[in-house]
Amino acid sequence: MLLHKINPGLELRLLQPEHAAALFTLIDANRAQLREWLPWVDATTKVAQTEKFIAKVLRERAESQAFAVGIWSSGRLVGVIRHNRLDWTSRIAFPGWWLAPAAQGQGIMTQSVQAVCAHAFTQLRLNRVIVGVATGNLRGQAVVKRLGFTLVSTLRNAEWLGDRSVDHFIYSLLPAAR
Repeated sequence: MLLHKINPGLELRLLQPEHAAALFTLIDANRAQLREWLPWVDATTKVAQTEKFIAKVLRERAESQAFAVGIWSSGRLVGVIRHNRLDWTSRIAFPGWWLAPAAQGQGIMTQSVQAVCAHAFTQLRLNRVIVGVATGNLRGQAVVKRLGFTLVSTLRNAEWLGDRSVDHFIYSLLPAAR
């Protein structure tokens, strides 16, 4: 997925080195809100770290291990969605995402997750998408429920966020009958 236009004002673009400054600025401007559910936010303190992240995800894409795309709304970078891991043996994708607070509540993330899942099933020919969502992250849960994910379990102490451990609901999505 190099570029995917979801609608005239919303597109997914493969993250490139030239996006590092804009991505870091977006993270830095929304640090307080993003840290609630993202463990890496406080460790991202310089543009150079964002450059390394982009280089890493480009390497992973080249090795068919994962990929990351920026979410652009009305020409502005507003978030990231990615396959954190692709398990080719089991044909499973493990996506993750985040969206700047100013872009939330507009259907952007639901449309972006839907596009990435469709890509996983049609282009990558995977058989399942699995997502872990913190039990307190109601927005994240709403996205996966809207898209038809099924709750399959609860993983206790799944992630350390700042000063606390959080549980995750584990959701699964299978492709429509082929």
